[in-house]
Amino acid sequence: MREKKISILCIQEMHLTDKHERQIGDLFSRRLVILNSSDPEHPGSSAGVAFIINRELLNTLSIKLTILILGRAIALSINWHNEKTINILNIYVPNNLHDHEGFWNQINTRWRSNHLGQPDFVMEFRLSMNIQDTWRHTFPNKRQFTYSSNTNTLSCLERIYSSPAYINSLCDWNTHSCTAPTDHLLVLLKFAPLGIPHIGKGRWSWPLGLLSDESLLDKLTEIRLEMQHRIENCTTHRTPLLNPQTEWELLKNKMTESTKASAKSPLARINQRIKQLTKDLTMTTNSDDIDTSEDRCRHRIILEKHSITSKRKGTKIPT
Repeated sequence: MREKKISILCIQEMHLTDKHERQIGDLFSRRLVILNSSDPEHPGSSAGVAFIINRELLNTLSIKLTILILGRAIALSINWHNEKTINILNIYVPNNLHDHEGFWNQINTRWRSNHLGQPDFVMEFRLSMNIQDTWRHTFPNKRQFTYSSNTNTLSCLERIYSSPAYINSLCDWNTHSCTAPTDHLLVLLKFAPLGIPHIGKGRWSWPLGLLSDESLLDKLTEIRLEMQHRIENCTTHRTPLLNPQTEWELLKNKMTESTKASAKSPLARINQRIKQLTKDLTMTTNSDDIDTSEDRCRHRIILEKHSITSKRKGTKIPT
């Protein structure tokens, strides 16, 4: 969520027990708010839906969670900007088709009884809710798969439906492989309604993969030792331009420049590789021969390579 700057993450098949929820809260409660609804009978192995809210990007004081069906359907109301409140419905539909009619009737009844208003975003499709597949409206002739089974069956299972009023406020649709063990891709989009303030890229931070780069660490050690001697000399020869504060600033700038230089080359190779694999995935996904077993196998291989390369970018920088 930090890398992709995700404000709200909607998860289905959460499989989260109360014990695990407390453990996650102990580790990440400063940055994340976890709103979970587990399956009442099998919380650790069946169903489960959750919202994960990023405290660093959203004001969490206004959030309101409504549980419509335990482990299956939850609604989130949150203040997005000024006095505007958005409603998000997160659903995990039963696999049994015979249960669908009663399931949706129950959701509609409980949604109205809780006076939740018109849903702005729904993680499943329901015609009576006046929502649409905005991605499909934006890309009517494009294919996009989010799940690949062991039998090479390709599906688009993860979908986000939205109110037609937001058709011009949704952009940067994308799928992304997750570092967590899952056989599904994340569906990402940016919600940018009119009138919200501009948010920049933020400050630069150290790439985590470089923490194990021995050559870089040795170089930084030399810089720190040299600067330590310079700071010690400042105690007897202090001037407005040469003092511990200015030397400390110089040290941080040198360390930042050295780190950026060390990361530039390997990160460029990884980004180029991801760019090429993304291009190959787009070609195989929209190929007229995607239904043939050979093309499906090729698509799956490219997808696995793309996933591995993307994870490497965030965890380890190759030498």
